[in-house]
Amino acid sequence: MMFYRTVSTLAALLFISSSSDAATFRDDRGTVHEWDNTVKAKVAVRAGIGGVSLFHMGMTADQLVATWGIWGIRGSDFDPANPSAGSVFPELDPGPEEAAFLSGAVNLSPSCYTNPRGCFQMDNVTDLIPLKDQIDFVLFIDNGVDEKFLEVDAAGFPVIFVDTFYEYNENCRAFNYSLIDPSMCYGRSMIDIANRLEELAVFLGSDVDVNALNEQKQAACEAASALTDAAAQAHERGIRIKNIWLAVNQDENGTSYASMSDYDPIDLWVPRTLEELGMPLLHGDTYEEWGEITADQYFVDCEPGNVNQDCNGNTYFPVDFWMIDSRSSRLVDDNFKLLFPDRAILADQWWYTPMNDGPLSYKIIASYLTGFTERILAAENVQEATEECTPVDPKSIAHLKADGSGGLPLNAFVCYDRSLIQEEYLQCPDLSAPAPTADSASAPTAPTTASEPIAPTPSASAPTPTAVDGGSVPTSSVIATRVDSMIGALMMMLIAAIYL
Repeated sequence: MMFYRTVSTLAALLFISSSSDAATFRDDRGTVHEWDNTVKAKVAVRAGIGGVSLFHMGMTADQLVATWGIWGIRGSDFDPANPSAGSVFPELDPGPEEAAFLSGAVNLSPSCYTNPRGCFQMDNVTDLIPLKDQIDFVLFIDNGVDEKFLEVDAAGFPVIFVDTFYEYNENCRAFNYSLIDPSMCYGRSMIDIANRLEELAVFLGSDVDVNALNEQKQAACEAASALTDAAAQAHERGIRIKNIWLAVNQDENGTSYASMSDYDPIDLWVPRTLEELGMPLLHGDTYEEWGEITADQYFVDCEPGNVNQDCNGNTYFPVDFWMIDSRSSRLVDDNFKLLFPDRAILADQWWYTPMNDGPLSYKIIASYLTGFTERILAAENVQEATEECTPVDPKSIAHLKADGSGGLPLNAFVCYDRSLIQEEYLQCPDLSAPAPTADSASAPTAPTTASEPIAPTPSASAPTPTAVDGGSVPTSSVIATRVDSMIGALMMMLIAAIYL
């Protein structure tokens, strides 16, 4: 009888302990969230950058309650009502499967979600309130610049913030998303954000398909490796790359002229990724100032108002290949080439780049890097340049600081050094389990001084999750909690055995 009652007690305790299992996720405001990730969490999230990314990680439509924002990237002709038609940006825009996933959710920004100029907010936070009983978490996967999320906080929703700009550091962001000390903010690249979103998908109980996710990672790894090889060749051939935003304006006489805005590669996740993989990207004076540079200023040897191909050899930026913001890339046509007869533009040596926009998954990394590599390999040197490269680690904290001291001087670029390539991109999976997804609550924080040479990256020694119940992958916190629960249950069983 004692044995029977002891076993019964053990069974009851194990049932109670298993029902209280909770995974943890520390978001980028430092808030530690708990969730039993044997259950799928219901969420609201921005459509493109969050929803599509999590779909690629394994989230299913039954978890997605509401979305906001555009589905494709800015400047795209993607039509949510006709996703099979494709778009001008196929590497980053949704396909029919992603569109079907998003279409089943409540749309919180019906006024602008098809606007190619951009749409990043809910129309009204009050539209979210009636869904409160259906939503477990509101996911703020963004750069922190959305004042409406203070209203979401005030409405009592549990908000999980994943910063697409900076690594977590308690001295970087305040709880209201503002920056405390920009010198403690270090930029994230695409792989940093994708890893973070994988951790989030696991925490939310998404159906992580181990094999499918590893295939995505393998493709991303191969694409990054190919791009790194292409970067070495670009350095050898003297290719220089630059990020810009283009515009066509009119002067006081009504005459059209072209202009550009320069931004530094450390400020944006795509160029930051390319630089970490070895690409020779030109830096600006300071990435904090988006000053306009007119065609007259850009073509140094041309007379004002008379820019042409005969005087286009000496330019403000010695560029062989342009990375153009996706919206303004649509401006490039024969008429624009007359207003801005840059040699790289005339040779069609340019490609679009999302300006901190679009999904961030291993699938997307593979797609975009592959397309970029193809174009860089085909590019030729079209501008004379005498600048020497700067030997600096592109992953170093001093380089990535957001306080204006990071980056390099005007037209400087980082030397190619294979030993300094961001290895996180080149660590291909063993095709047997997902990459480590350590308990985010105990993950190391970014260092608080510039004495550490490398910006923080996920720990390679973190425990590797395993598939459970047909593909659900627990975080290390779930495993630890269950082990603790088992030990506690056994202790209780022994006590019960003694007294019963």
